[in-house]
Amino acid sequence: MGVDIKVKISAFCRELADASLESLARDAGQMEIYTRARTALESGTIEPTLEADIDALQAIVLAATGHGLYPTSQRGFGFLPGAARGHSAQMWLCPRAVCAGRGRVRPGQPTPTCNVSGEPLDPEQLAP
Repeated sequence: MGVDIKVKISAFCRELADASLESLARDAGQMEIYTRARTALESGTIEPTLEADIDALQAIVLAATGHGLYPTSQRGFGFLPGAARGHSAQMWLCPRAVCAGRGRVRPGQPTPTCNVSGEPLDPEQLAP
């Protein structure tokens, strides 16, 4: 089973918070790929080449560190038997709706920002 494009974009967005991925791309002589992917996200242009670029960056990271950008397992949410079906769980979502966001909203947590646009992420209710 392949990795969804939103998960790939989300993983790439997380890496933009520091210079590690950029440094790995530079060391591998692949700055063009890194720059093209970052520029695509900054401009809001999600083209078919973006997925190929992020996959190429995944291969660079995997070769350099032994660990890739993408999560190795999927997590799901389900209700316990007999539990009420309503909940107030929220997730941080990308304001441009291009990536998978950044995890669960926690009480008192400062609002994180998008590593691409700098916009605050949106807290959204999880669907039951």
